[in-house]
Amino acid sequence: MRYTTLLHLLLVFGFSNAQDTIQKYDRLGIRFGGQQTYLTDVQFSPLIYRANEVAAGLFYDSRNNKSNWNAEFSFATGQLYPPKYKDRQLYNTTEDIYGVTNTDSFLVKGNTLSAVFQIGYSYEVVLKTKWELEGGIAISEQLMYPSSFVNIGIMNTASIVATAKFRYYQSNKQEWTVGLFFPVAGLNTRFPYSGTVSQPEMKLLAAFFDATKFTTLNHYQQINLKLGYRHQLSEKWGIRAEYEFIWLNDNQPLSLKQYSNHLTAALDYSF
Repeated sequence: MRYTTLLHLLLVFGFSNAQDTIQKYDRLGIRFGGQQTYLTDVQFSPLIYRANEVAAGLFYDSRNNKSNWNAEFSFATGQLYPPKYKDRQLYNTTEDIYGVTNTDSFLVKGNTLSAVFQIGYSYEVVLKTKWELEGGIAISEQLMYPSSFVNIGIMNTASIVATAKFRYYQSNKQEWTVGLFFPVAGLNTRFPYSGTVSQPEMKLLAAFFDATKFTTLNHYQQINLKLGYRHQLSEKWGIRAEYEFIWLNDNQPLSLKQYSNHLTAALDYSF
C-alpha cells in the first residue's frame, strides 16, 4: 500500500513540475498559413466578394504564473473578386480634347491587404492541474484595405477587446486551446459616403479619417473564435496548428459584413 501511495505521489509531483515549466515562459514565434474571406459592402456594391489570401505573422507570449502578456502582428494579401464575375473584363473609354478615343480594359479581380496589431493582458481565473481558464483585455488595431475598381470593404478599426481562453494539457508536451475575442468599444473609420473619397479643401487621407466614429456593440460587432494545438518539441522549441473563424458587422454609414476562415502553422522559441 505504501509503494502504491508513493508511486501516486511521484506521478502527481512529476506532472506538477511539468506544469510549472509550462506556466512560466517567454515565447517568440512566427506563423504562416492561408485564409479565405467573404465580404459585402452595400455602400459600394451589392455583390459578395471573395478573397483567397496568404498570411504571415509574428507573436510573443509571456507568462508568469497567473499573469499573461501577449502581442501579435499579422498580415494577409491575396486576390479579391465576386465569384460569379471573377473573369469578367471591364472596359473604360475616354476621349481627349482632340476627339481621340482610347479604350482601356482590366479584369474585375482586385487585391487585398489586411493587417492586425494586438497587445493584451489576461489573468488565470481558474487554474487546475490539467486545465485552465483565463480572461483579459486587449487593444487591437485592424486595417482592411481591398483594392478593386470600387472602394469596397476599406476600414480601419481601433478597439478595446475582451478576451477569454480555455487551455487543456493533454500531457506535459501537448496543449489544446480555445479562445474567444470580441471588441466592446472602439473607433471605426470608413469612407463617409458612397462614391466620394474626398471633401473640398481636404486631402484623400484626411477625408478618410475625418469619417472616424466611436462605436460600441450597437453598431459594430466582431467575434473571433480560435482553436489551437501546440506540441513541445524540445526544451526551447514548439510547433502549433491553429484555426480561426472571424465574423464582423459594421452598420455605419451602411452595412459591411465579413467572415473568414484562417488556418496557420507556427514555430515558437522559449527563452
